[in-house]
Amino acid sequence: MQNEILTVKDLNRYLPAIKTNEDMMFTNKLHEGIFLSDPIDGLANIPDESIDLIVTEPTLQPKNNSLSGKSPTFTNYIDWVNGWLEESKRVLTTNGSIYIICPWKSSSMYHSILDQKFSIQSRITTESTSEQEGLSQWKNTISDIWFATKTNDYIFNQNYIVDGKNINNPHPEEIKNNLWFHLDYDEIIHRIVKASSFKLNWILDPFMGIGSVGSVAKKRGRRFIGFESNQDQLLLAMKTINEGK
Repeated sequence: MQNEILTVKDLNRYLPAIKTNEDMMFTNKLHEGIFLSDPIDGLANIPDESIDLIVTEPTLQPKNNSLSGKSPTFTNYIDWVNGWLEESKRVLTTNGSIYIICPWKSSSMYHSILDQKFSIQSRITTESTSEQEGLSQWKNTISDIWFATKTNDYIFNQNYIVDGKNINNPHPEEIKNNLWFHLDYDEIIHRIVKASSFKLNWILDPFMGIGSVGSVAKKRGRRFIGFESNQDQLLLAMKTINEGK
């Protein structure tokens, strides 16, 4: 994981460079960038069928303004999830894919909603990179990644999956199934990006966090757009992507 520290030098460098919704202006064509934005507001600025791959780990606690001023009830939360997933479907190309990284508590919810809007291709199980829960009982040490596509004609690099020798991976046998262990977070993102996109494809992360997806996308020669509603996280993402960590 990246060093989640901002120095005074970092603040002086990145604070003046923050971009918001008003800076998107994607009317004529897309341009790369990361923006201080709520995911739904950001997605609303993306043209139809322009994104090849969405990879994201959604927040479980959206800001109140993300819920249009409503109290954060479960029903409102479901409406909010439906909203950003509907926008995600709109912006994906016909052969585009979406990967949702989520803990077990929200996995069944995402399965249900994705099944109504997309074609679910697989549920991938991986070791959780977040703090373990249930320390007084069974430890929760896994996360789910839902892989879904807009249609059944989608980008998927079969050569990458079949030929384990092409992967710098000490456990090549695992590349062929949906149990992904012995991988850190960035390695998981690398695997997704290599399997479900090509160079110069557009990758979007509407919940950017500290910028792991953007960093991997840039390293792999993809074009990237990211949204993050927390300014501190956005600044960390700017540093992560700029320094290529």
